[in-house]
This record gives sequence, C-alpha cells and structure tokens, in this order.
Amino acid sequence: MNRNTAIRALRLIASLLCALVTLACCVGLYAYADYTPPGALIEAWKQNNHVIGGLAIPGTDIMYPILEHPTIDDYYLNVCIDGTEGYPGSIYTNSMEGKFFDTFNTVIYGHNMRDGSYFGSLKYFLDPDFLAEHRQIRIFALDKMHVYDIFAVVIYNEKRITDFFPDEKLADRQAFLDSLREDSWDGSILLNDVPVDIDGHIVTLSTCITDMHDNRLLIVAFEEE
Repeated sequence: MNRNTAIRALRLIASLLCALVTLACCVGLYAYADYTPPGALIEAWKQNNHVIGGLAIPGTDIMYPILEHPTIDDYYLNVCIDGTEGYPGSIYTNSMEGKFFDTFNTVIYGHNMRDGSYFGSLKYFLDPDFLAEHRQIRIFALDKMHVYDIFAVVIYNEKRITDFFPDEKLADRQAFLDSLREDSWDGSILLNDVPVDIDGHIVTLSTCITDMHDNRLLIVAFEEE
C-alpha cells in the first residue's frame, strides 16, 4: 500500500469512527444491531438533546420530534425545539414517562393548531373512514422503532391521565382502559379488533378540542409485538 492510499484509508476510518461516535452519543448503550435512527431524528437530537424520538402517522402530515425535559413537567408546552417560547411549542412527554417508551401508557402532548399542524389534525380521526385508513402510529426512538395500532379515539374529560392512572399498578392500567369507554363523550370511537394487554405498552396522543375547554381528544394505540 502506497502512502496516498494509506492516507485515504485512514481518513475513511476516521470518518466512520466519527459517525459511530455521533450515533453512540444518541443511543447510548441501548442501540439494536438491526436499527439505525432516521437521519432527521439524529439532526433533531443534535439541535436539542431533549429529543427522545420521532412521531409519525403514515398517510398524514404528523411527523415531529418528541421532546422531554428531564425535570420540568409541561416545559415544552410553549417552548419550541430551538428554545424559543410561544406557539406552536413542541410535541412532548413528561419525565415520568422515561425516554424509551417502555411504560404502560406513554402520554404525548401537542397543541391543536388551527392550521392543522402539530396535533391540529387529530380531529380527523373522529371520522370513521379516516380512522380506518390511518390506524398505525410509529415512534422512532433512539434505540428502536415502535409500531402501534389505534384502538380508541376518545373525546375525554380534562383530568390528567398520569395523575389519575399511574402505571405502576395493574388495576390502574385497567382502570384507564375502562375509563376510555365510561368517560367518553358522544362521537368517540372504540374499536374491538386490537387485543390490548395491560402487560404491554400503549401510547396516548392528547390535545385540546376547539370550543370544548373542559375536554381533551385522545388517540390511543397498542404496541405491536
């Protein structure tokens, strides 16, 4: 091997090592051998290391990073990914959920924007035909991809789910699932074709409802095995 070839080889190795270090910083020790976080997620994490994943609903415009402040609940309600304050804020979870979407119910919040951005388009899921064509939620975490099937679109009350239904007790998990039917308002949709196991994982997308200030709209989905 001549000197120029050796230099090019060393540069290539250095570039690969830099890429691996960047990825390792993002996923820590939790990386799966068969999973690489999407490039957009890596770039979002570089912009703000409170990014814990990316949310996508295939066939819709919903495709956003998910943020989580390590100590302050609802911090990202009105703080954008670049740190600026005000609308539209961010799509976010609170620190009790952890960073790896491995609790029973990960509640994800976002504003119901009038232009349909962020969670402004969740209202379309109240249309049974729209729901039938958009049943899947994907979360690209920093360690793996999670795929969920929507089983409930609920006009709910305003109580804070994580306060009323903590994940630790199986009875509270079941109580939350029961409440989706018991506390739902007219227009809600509950489907029976997704077998929901309280030992599994669900994700709940939560947003406000225009002109219904005492209610929240929930999209609830169970993770596929």
